[in-house]
Amino acid sequence: MKYGSFLKERGYAAGIFGWLLFSIETFLMTIRGAWWLMAYVGVMLTGGYFLLTHIEYTRRRRFLAEVTEVAGMMEESYLIGEMQLPALTEEEKLWREFFQDIGKTMKEHVKIYQKETKEYKEYIELWIHEVKTPIAAAKLMVENHRDRVPEGLEAELGKIEGYTEQALFYARSNDVEKDYLIREVCLEDVVNEVIAQNRQAFIGKHCEIRLHDLDCHVYSDGKWMNFILGQILSNSLKYAGTDENGRDVGVRLEIFGMEGKENTTLVIKDQGIGIPEREVDRVFEKGFTGSNGRTHKKSTGIGLYLCRKLCGRLGHSIFLSSEKGKGCTVEIVFPKSSYIEDVKR
Repeated sequence: MKYGSFLKERGYAAGIFGWLLFSIETFLMTIRGAWWLMAYVGVMLTGGYFLLTHIEYTRRRRFLAEVTEVAGMMEESYLIGEMQLPALTEEEKLWREFFQDIGKTMKEHVKIYQKETKEYKEYIELWIHEVKTPIAAAKLMVENHRDRVPEGLEAELGKIEGYTEQALFYARSNDVEKDYLIREVCLEDVVNEVIAQNRQAFIGKHCEIRLHDLDCHVYSDGKWMNFILGQILSNSLKYAGTDENGRDVGVRLEIFGMEGKENTTLVIKDQGIGIPEREVDRVFEKGFTGSNGRTHKKSTGIGLYLCRKLCGRLGHSIFLSSEKGKGCTVEIVFPKSSYIEDVKR
């Protein structure tokens, strides 16, 4: 707030002061030889007016500056009423009480929202756990009656199971800290487990997988890494490409580890249709499907978003590079730290 703006907002006060000054000066003009008194009164009244307004302006600016500073330091600005704000005048006290009332109201609304969100999240998790039972039963029936089951039914059940898992991990993605256990895991074990879980999909896509240099040990949560790797491989299968007749072509995957001085990297390479260069930087955005998602397969734009979010929560980094028509390369980086070295010892 500038002093000029402050005076403009109080134009009515300036008008009243000007009228009073004019009236006094006019009266003094009727007194013979009172020109010195007119000058003295004019200077004193004008100086007093500007002095009083500047004092009020300084005090108001200080109050607003402290309120703005306190609000800027808080992540939730609506809690400003909980801070002990300065209040010297009755108006400032009223503003402080106003902020406190706003804070109380917002806290009540936030509590209601948190309760509703928690109940909805718990319902989604319960529903997913319940629906897993009939999915598992259906897969068992397919396994026991392969001669009477239509071709492709097992693959479709696998997709349903994958989407339910994705929904479960999405529901839990904001509370990863409550549901993960960091321990030493072998990349080879994690990769083999994911491949075994998706073997039917790999067989259906005539997938050729090359594994090497996976005898690397990192610190992570095996369950969450299983999901992350599953999402990446699912994308490789989904965007494998087709031949000139529109039929799926065989998928070629290469998965390997690289040991570095400060980190260990898990690399997943495919030779699919690739991603346009202009879209590579956006693949981890929530809901982004890109041109491939619109023209080749239906995509939710959630898989890679969850991968980056979960990697971030686990302290890992994930990067993707691609060239249109030449496939994608995804790298998951597991940093080494003094803490991990202490755990090893």
